[in-house]
Amino acid sequence: MEKITPKIKYLGFYQLIGGIIGILNTIRFLPNFTQINGGIFLLLLAIFLLYSFSVFCGYLLLKKRNIEGLNLSIYNQLIQIVGFGVLGYAFHFTAGVYGGIKLNLTNDTIINFMFGHSMARIDINNLNGFTEISINFIAIILLNLIFNLKSEVEKVAEA
Repeated sequence: MEKITPKIKYLGFYQLIGGIIGILNTIRFLPNFTQINGGIFLLLLAIFLLYSFSVFCGYLLLKKRNIEGLNLSIYNQLIQIVGFGVLGYAFHFTAGVYGGIKLNLTNDTIINFMFGHSMARIDINNLNGFTEISINFIAIILLNLIFNLKSEVEKVAEA
């Protein structure tokens, strides 16, 4: 258990800090809205809830509630793997660091590399009409790490 504890702690801090940065980034952009109607309020609420979920996952891991924290962290990372935009609808979410590729399929197939931190985008009926898909490799790596940590924690719990 001594070898896996620091990894779980680092993962907890990563998710906690990534969620907090995302919340702060979202708050920073609130003054850009001249008016917040019901639809925008719901989108902002969804973004805040997603970032809060990441903070909660990190909190559980730091409080050594490992099984529960790792189980929820799996869902947290699954949400962050694939982003898309099609027919005016889009979803991209990352709490922490993202890095991967984005395929823009609007007119031609254009491959872009992407790298950054804590971002959220939810479009509903946006008129720009772009078509894209993105894959976050860092979330895939973290998901693999979480499954390995979960396996190790379960082995220690059985012993």
